[in-house]
Amino acid sequence: MLRRLLAFLLVVWAPLNLAITAAALLDSLTARGWPAIALLVVRLAVTGFGVAAGRALWTDRRGAIALARWATGLSLGAVLVTVTTSLWPAPLPPGVREPVAIATVTWHALWFVWTLRQRDANLTPESS
Repeated sequence: MLRRLLAFLLVVWAPLNLAITAAALLDSLTARGWPAIALLVVRLAVTGFGVAAGRALWTDRRGAIALARWATGLSLGAVLVTVTTSLWPAPLPPGVREPVAIATVTWHALWFVWTLRQRDANLTPESS
């Protein structure tokens, strides 16, 4: 059940969230220069890796948990850089920003810890 939920979050929610956020912040990203654009590219790469990991989790591929572990760890790292630096513009008001940042980091960290506690199911052998 949690594997499917994480797969859904990686394949659907993370790309949708990044797309909506990045689209709303494109003007301010260009004003912040190349570091903000580089962070956007990194976040796109991390999200793409997460999509691959989510697809592997959904189909119970061999190594899917290891991929999900990397995906959640990279996502946690990207979120930490996003919320602790001023590279990525924060659309939230100052009174809301800190609780949302703490909740977001906690959410990603809990998924990362969950992947550490899981083993690969190896239910479906890889078809190559």
